[in-house]
Amino acid sequence: MVGVRRTVAILLSIGLMLTLLWNPVQVEGNAGKGVSISKLVQSMTLEEKIGQMTMVGFYGSEPTEEIRRLIQDTHAGNVILFAYSDNVVTPEQTARLNNGLQELAEDTRLGLPLLISTDQEGGVVARMTTGATELPGNMALAASREQSGAEEAAALTAEELRAVGINMNLAPVVDVNVNPSNPVIGVRSFAEDPALVSQFGEQAIRGYQKNGVVATAKHFPGHGDTDVDSHLGLPVIEKSREELEQVEFVPFRHAIKAGTDAIMTAHIHVPALDDTPDLPATLSKPILTDLLRGEMKYKGLIITDAMDMEGVADYFGGVEEAAVKAVDAGVDIVLLTPAISIEEQIGVMDSIGDAVKSGDISEKRIDESVTRILKAKKKYGLFHDRYVDVGQVPQRVGTPEHQEQALELARRSITLVKNEEGLLPLQLDSSERLGVISPFSLREFVEPYHTNMEEQRLQGVNPTDAEIQQAIQLAEKSDRLVVGTHSSHLYPQQQKLVQELEKLEKPLVVIAFRNPYDIRDFPDVDAYLTTYGYRSVSLQAAVETIFGTNHPQGKLPVTIPDRYPYGHGLKY
Repeated sequence: MVGVRRTVAILLSIGLMLTLLWNPVQVEGNAGKGVSISKLVQSMTLEEKIGQMTMVGFYGSEPTEEIRRLIQDTHAGNVILFAYSDNVVTPEQTARLNNGLQELAEDTRLGLPLLISTDQEGGVVARMTTGATELPGNMALAASREQSGAEEAAALTAEELRAVGINMNLAPVVDVNVNPSNPVIGVRSFAEDPALVSQFGEQAIRGYQKNGVVATAKHFPGHGDTDVDSHLGLPVIEKSREELEQVEFVPFRHAIKAGTDAIMTAHIHVPALDDTPDLPATLSKPILTDLLRGEMKYKGLIITDAMDMEGVADYFGGVEEAAVKAVDAGVDIVLLTPAISIEEQIGVMDSIGDAVKSGDISEKRIDESVTRILKAKKKYGLFHDRYVDVGQVPQRVGTPEHQEQALELARRSITLVKNEEGLLPLQLDSSERLGVISPFSLREFVEPYHTNMEEQRLQGVNPTDAEIQQAIQLAEKSDRLVVGTHSSHLYPQQQKLVQELEKLEKPLVVIAFRNPYDIRDFPDVDAYLTTYGYRSVSLQAAVETIFGTNHPQGKLPVTIPDRYPYGHGLKY
C-alpha cells in the first residue's frame, strides 16, 4: 500500500511539472511543496509576473470588488494591510479577511498564494492592536540590554501575525538613530550604536522567521541620520562612503548575515552612493544592484517603502514612472498603499509592462525578481498552507500569557534618567493629592496605588493655551505632579506646559512617552523617566516604576546631547 501511494505521488509530481510547462495550472495542496519554481516562472505570462512584483493596498475590512480586480484581473501577488484603511479591526476579522484574499488568489489561473504584510514593529508603529498583544518597541527593548528580549518580542509578534494570516512583517527597523531631531525614526530604532542595533536586529529577524513570518530589515541604506520625514519630503544624507560603512551599513550587513528574507529601501538621497540629483535610494541602481546585491551579496527580496510617500512620489514623473525606475534599479516588490487609487495601482503594473515590451527593462530582469518572490512563498509553506483557522485565533492572539510577556519586557525597558532628592519612588499618604496631566490616560494604572488623584487627559500632543491653563489650575490644588510628554521638541506647547508647571515649584515627575530627548526642553524637572512608547504595557510599567513596584533597570540606548550619556540609567 505504501509503495502504491509513493508511485501515485511520483506520477502526480510528474503530471504537475508537465502541466506547468504546457497548460494553465492551479498550484495548491501538498503538491505545492514539490513545485519547480523555474518551470512555474516559465509558464507565467508577463502580466502575471508583474503582478507578483506588486504589493497592493485597498480600503475595507472584507474583500471588496477593488481588491478582487487587483488580485484576479491584474494578477497582484501581494497585499499590505493597514488599520487606517479598515483592513485590521480585530484579530478574527483580519483572519477572515486574509482567508478571503487567499481565496481570491487561489481562484486564478495559477492559484499562487499571496504574501500578506503589515507594519507590526511594536511600540509606536503597530497596525494590529485591538484584541492583540501590544508590545514595547525597538528602543525600549534595547534599553534593557537583554538581546533575548528582541527575539522573544519578534517570536510573539510572529505567532500572532501568522495566526491571523499575515505572513510578512515590515520589520525590524535597523536604522541607527544618531540624529536626535529625526522626525520619523526615533524610538523605532534600537539605538545610536551600530553594534547594539545589529545585535538586536539579528535577534528580531530570527524571532520572526523561525516562527513563520518573513522579516524585513529597513530602511536601506539607513534612515537614522535625517531631519526630514520621507513621508513629507526627500531627506539628504550628507555622509562619506566611509562614514556610511562605519554606521549605517553595519546593521544591514548583520541582517544579511542573519538571513533576513527581505530588505526595504529608503526614500532618501545619498550623494556619496549615487550623485544623480534628487534620486532616492529606492530608484538607484548603484545602491540596490551594485551595492546591496553586488558588494553586500544580498540574495533576498528587495521591497520599496510606500510609493506614495513624497520622498519618491514627487520625483521622476509620479508613482507610475517611479515604480518603473525602482524595478530597473533592482527592486523585487513595489509597495502600493490604499492612498494610491486602484486605477493608479493598475497603472503601475501597466507601466512596468510597457517598459518591458519597449525593451527598457528586460524580461530576464523580471524573471529574477519573480523567482525570488516565489521561492520566498515556497520557503514559508504558502503553497500548501495559506489559510488560517479563524476559530483558533482567540487561543493564539492577545492571550494572558502573551500580555504578561509584553508587560515584563516593558518593565525591563523603563529608564530612570533623573531623580533629584530621591523623589521616586513616590511615597504618598492618603491626604496628599496627586495631579496627573498627560495625553495618555494613566488613571487605571495609578488608582490601585493612590486614589486621591485628579487626571487631565490632554486632547492631543500639542495642548492649547486653554488646556495649559486648566493644567495649572489642577496643579495648584495638587501636592505632587506627574506629567506625560511626547517628543516635545516637535511641539512647542508641550514645552510651554511643563515650563509653566515648573514655576509652581511643586515636586514634578515627567514621563517621556516617545523620544527620550524631551528633558532637553525642561532640564530642571525633579524626576524624569522614559518609556520609549505609549502602548498600554509601557504606561503600566511607567506607573509601576514611579510607585516602586517595578525597579528601573533600563539604560539609555542614545545620548541626550549635553545632558546624559549613552548607557546612563539610575536605579532605586
